[in-house]
Amino acid sequence: MRLSSCHRRPFARVLSCLGVFALAVVVTLSLSACKSDTEKVTETVTQFMDGYDALVHPSDEGDKNDDEKPKDDGVPDPQFGDDATIAKLDEFGVESGEYHQHLLSHFSYQVGDVSVADDGKTATATVSVTNATLSDAITNAASDFEAWMLTDEMQSTLDSGGRAALVDKLFDFLYQRLDAEDVPTATTDVTLTLTKDDDGKWNIDTPLSDDFYLALYGGTDIRTTE
Repeated sequence: MRLSSCHRRPFARVLSCLGVFALAVVVTLSLSACKSDTEKVTETVTQFMDGYDALVHPSDEGDKNDDEKPKDDGVPDPQFGDDATIAKLDEFGVESGEYHQHLLSHFSYQVGDVSVADDGKTATATVSVTNATLSDAITNAASDFEAWMLTDEMQSTLDSGGRAALVDKLFDFLYQRLDAEDVPTATTDVTLTLTKDDDGKWNIDTPLSDDFYLALYGGTDIRTTE
């Protein structure tokens, strides 16, 4: 079937419009796929900070597929800067994972300003970190433990479980204090630094600063508590 010239012209216009539309779609998709360095830095920092939150709120069974997604190489695992403390906890049989979970019971964060250097190779990101004040929880737990030591329950606990049972009781008090709704909290702004590698990936610089750990523990300098 041959189209007359009067039918060809509208048909050509339709094809032309479709071509323009297809080009617009390609351009739009290309632009959306090309993220800025600021967006990439924000995503890297967010993924890193989410690692702390995931320790307290592990994914449900329905989110299992999310756990199986490969993690960005530039995102380190959650770090606590408390190797000396963990070494002591191991000696007393205290599980470090459980300890960290309670430490983060009131953890939250918000990524703020992101700044990329003019050369595009380094960047900084401000993060507002909120968490329970560890030093207050330790002080209050110690008072709870001292009061409990004067009770009859202490002697029976010691007789049945020895020193390990007393350590467990002390940490029970600490965890109760850390988990309490009225535990004192502190919010601190810290700065993370990042470097872009040769593949264009942004990597969080490690080791993390002392200021970061100060914020992570609710304003407590863990170097003075270890």
